[in-house]
Amino acid sequence: MSTDRERVERILAQVEDIPTLPTTVTEVLRVVDDPDCSASRLAALVTADPPLAARILRLANSAYYGFPRSIAGVGQAITLLGFSTLRNVALSTAVFDLFRTRKGRSLDLPALWRHSLGAATAAKLVARRVRFTPLEKAFTAGLLHDIGKVIIARYLHGSMECILQLVEEEGMPIGEAEQRVLDVSHPAFGAWLAARWAFPTSLVDAVAFHHFPAQAEANLPLASIVHIADWLARAAGIGSGGDAVPREVDPVALQALALTPADLDELRQALELRRDDVEAFAAALGNH
Repeated sequence: MSTDRERVERILAQVEDIPTLPTTVTEVLRVVDDPDCSASRLAALVTADPPLAARILRLANSAYYGFPRSIAGVGQAITLLGFSTLRNVALSTAVFDLFRTRKGRSLDLPALWRHSLGAATAAKLVARRVRFTPLEKAFTAGLLHDIGKVIIARYLHGSMECILQLVEEEGMPIGEAEQRVLDVSHPAFGAWLAARWAFPTSLVDAVAFHHFPAQAEANLPLASIVHIADWLARAAGIGSGGDAVPREVDPVALQALALTPADLDELRQALELRRDDVEAFAAALGNH
């Protein structure tokens, strides 16, 4: 019996333009993890990529971060945002480019992008509540959790149309529809891409098992955070994951993080208060 990874590789074997992270973004991620990293070094790196620099400035000046005064320079933005936040912003710009592909129009990619940002924001809220570190890993996992849907929409157009037809006509969750059409669902595609981008195993597993966190085994805490963040983004009505089928939170995730239903309600309310900020983040990246 073939594994999900083998099925994904077989399905994508003929695809030649699988996305890679832009060189500058890859370098930013590498430099931020360097203990000797400096703001001037990062500023020089970002400034050398004008489109990335412009996006970082737009995001730094957006309501999402809420700085009291205008930020005019990349160096100032990096100093105020901090290295870890810069990492999230740089990665978000790269991931956003996948969501704005002109292909796969049958899936509402702008709505999926907002849902992904909502989940990333929720993941940081949950991580902070349960004292999971680093917070940025939770943000990244939340941001990438549904990237597999984009891969299906971008490269498997006919399959995505069949998937969405099942969702619409039979009221089926999108993951179940993907499984019926492709014999594998979006978490496996997302995990495959995260591994291809050389993200750590804990993050790959969080993407792979965000619907069934218990299967993440050693990486259960992060997978549980993403599972709950996905639920929170849906409960708060931020964007769309591709279907409107109600979800239940896996008790395994609640137990793993020592969260109660009352905690979930508080986290949902906190995320709802950040809805406009999430929309501002999405809009800042969408401006050209």
